[in-house]
Amino acid sequence: MGGVIQIQEYLRLRRGKRGVTMGKRILVIDDEPDLTTLYETILVENGFSVTCANSANEGRQRLEEGRPDLILLDLVMPEKTGIRLFADLKKDERYKDIPIIVITGIKDVMGGDHKKFFEGLRTRVPAAYLEKPVDPQILVKTVRDVLQPGD
Repeated sequence: MGGVIQIQEYLRLRRGKRGVTMGKRILVIDDEPDLTTLYETILVENGFSVTCANSANEGRQRLEEGRPDLILLDLVMPEKTGIRLFADLKKDERYKDIPIIVITGIKDVMGGDHKKFFEGLRTRVPAAYLEKPVDPQILVKTVRDVLQPGD
């Protein structure tokens, strides 16, 4: 746990030096605080501004506080699942156009075909899908590809 606190302190200090808005704004929603901290660290180091939430309800609250350019979303969370939040956001006129990258470890539950899974929900499919554990380079590349298609 000491490592997580050190990383959070490091991020707080870096934000103070580089400003709060460094680039495109990303909202990370995952119920595992260690993972939100990891994703935040990787993304901040690559010039993104990151806000984190550790539940679907907290993620919805962060959305109300400010519209991000992209959402990273875990699917399996207690209380309200990321699947439900995804479907709700894609039906909400205010948020339906925000690209969402799904990050999850439930490939087997989805039958290995995430596109078909989401089409079954009768909603749009995610902009991208990453399996846990996520390789940091692949995370950054995927985020950049979604935010700047064709570059």
